[in-house]
Formats: sequence, C-alpha cells, structure tokens
Amino acid sequence: MDFLADFRPTSIHPIPTTTISVDPPGGTNTHHPGGGGGGGGHLPLPTDTFPTPDLHYLHSTHTGQTALWIIFTLFTIGLVGVLFLTLRTEKRNRFFHGASALVLTIAMLSYLAMATGLGISYIPIHNHGVKGSLHHFVRQLYWARYVDWLFTTPLLLLSLASLAGLSPASTLAVILGDIFMIVTGLFSAITPSRWASGERATWAYFGISSFAFLLIWGILFINGLKAANYRPRNTKGLFTLLAAMTFALWTAYPIVFGLSEGANKISVDAEIIAYGILDVAAKLGFTYLLLFLHSHEENGPWTLPDWWVETPQGYGPDGRGTYGSLGSRGGDRD
Repeated sequence: MDFLADFRPTSIHPIPTTTISVDPPGGTNTHHPGGGGGGGGHLPLPTDTFPTPDLHYLHSTHTGQTALWIIFTLFTIGLVGVLFLTLRTEKRNRFFHGASALVLTIAMLSYLAMATGLGISYIPIHNHGVKGSLHHFVRQLYWARYVDWLFTTPLLLLSLASLAGLSPASTLAVILGDIFMIVTGLFSAITPSRWASGERATWAYFGISSFAFLLIWGILFINGLKAANYRPRNTKGLFTLLAAMTFALWTAYPIVFGLSEGANKISVDAEIIAYGILDVAAKLGFTYLLLFLHSHEENGPWTLPDWWVETPQGYGPDGRGTYGSLGSRGGDRD
C-alpha cells in the first residue's frame, strides 16, 4: 500500500468537488472543471425521444355506404315480392315462404343497421411493413353481419334439409354445426391481431370455423342426397341445384374473410361490396329459385299440417276441435 503515499496530484488546479449541472434540451456547453460563476460545468443532453406510433383507421367511404343502402333496398324489394307470393299460395304450402320471408327480413334489418352506423367496431390488425412499430392500424368490423348470418344461415339450411326430406337428427346436426361455424367465425373476426399471438388466434378460430363448414356440407351432400332419392325427380333436382349453388357461394365467404378481416389485403369498401354480392345471391337468389321452381301441390315433409295453419273449428270428438275444412264434420257438442 506504499504506492498510495507516493500519489500526488500533478494538476495545478485543485480537484473539483462541485456537482455537474445539465442544460435544458438542446444545450451545447461542455464540462469545464472549476469554472467560474456557479462553479459547475455543463453537459449536453440528447434531444432524441422515442416516437409515438401513428394510429391509422381503415374504414368505409362514401362508396361503401352507398353499397350498403343499395343492398338494403334490394332485400326490401325482395321481401315485398315474397310476401306477395305468400298471399297467393295455399296455407299448407307456405313453409318455404315463411322461412324465406324471415331470412330476407333479417338481412334487410342487418343492412339497415350497418348503413346507419350500427353494429360496427374497430379491431387492431397487424402491420407487416418495415415500420410496423411506428404505424398501428385498426380496421372497421361490421359485426352486425355475423348476427345476420347466425339467424339466416340456419333457416336456409332448414329449407334445404326440408326439401330433401332429411331426418330430424341430421337436420339438427346441420343447424348446430352452422351455429358453431358462425360463432367461431365471429371470434376470428373480433380477435385483436396486432401481435403475433393475436394473429395465430385469429387463424386458429378461422380454421375451426372452416372445419365446421366442411362437416355441415358433408352431412348435406351425403345424407341429403340419399333422402332426396325418395322425393319426386323434380324435387331431387331442385335440391341438388340449390345445394350446389349454396355450397359454391358459401365457399367464397372464407375467401373474402381471408382477404379482408384476416390479412387486410382489400379495403373495407371492397369487403362490403364482396359480402353484399354474396349475400344477395345466397339469399335472394336461393329464395326465388326455391319459390318459383318448387311444385307446391306436392305432398312432402315441407307440407304443413292442418292443425298448424288453421284455426280450430267446432269441438271434435277429442275435445280439441277440428281444423279448417274439416270443421264441418265435427258437428255440435253433444
């Protein structure tokens, strides 16, 4: 430890003991030991700060809003036409008319809601650009269309299953599978996907929904065609036509999802127009093909019983009354 005793300061100035002060941002002074005045020197302070990410909203424009109003108008006109056809049809043969009117009513209301700004949210999406950390995106999501599909697609499948004469068990499996498909599709759409974990969850729900889609149509094409073989030839042909058309149109929906809500490859306006064309074809096209080509005089699983469509008339031997034209047979109560 003798070397410590030999240590001597070589500077002619005393060792500084004052603290160092710092200029505000942008200062350029340097450290001067033992400076006069305040006694302390100055150090520069870096002026670079962490940038705040810019938030970008991807939403519809006048083009998309106009498309929503046009589609709403088409469904309204289509509904009026179905109601007119219903009044011209015997009550026992109004099963398909009732289901179709309900489909078009729900579709009309959903597009009215979207056109007036209801049923809309903004979901964070991933930016794969080179400056993804500086530019965050949120995309407009019309979740009202999923509410629409949750009710209309089971009704469309019910019409197909009834046309083919599918068993109640298979019909229930198809409808429940469809509800599962729509709900998991909604989960895929509303999952925030700004980060990689969110993207994985989005596509995982999408894959589950797609599996349900294949299951639904596997039942319809296998069991439905077997059941349709026992129907008249024109009924089987109509079922085959409508099933093939609906399957082709429904196959396009996940493609539009992948390009819009999934991967953000097309604009919100293009998404509205694409889904709108598919909805019009899958609902209005399906409805009018079914109502115009179906032979209403046939007796089949779609023909409603008298007790369903007629008010009880008379008393009847079992105390419950008889229905419609059979009322005159009941006579008066003893």
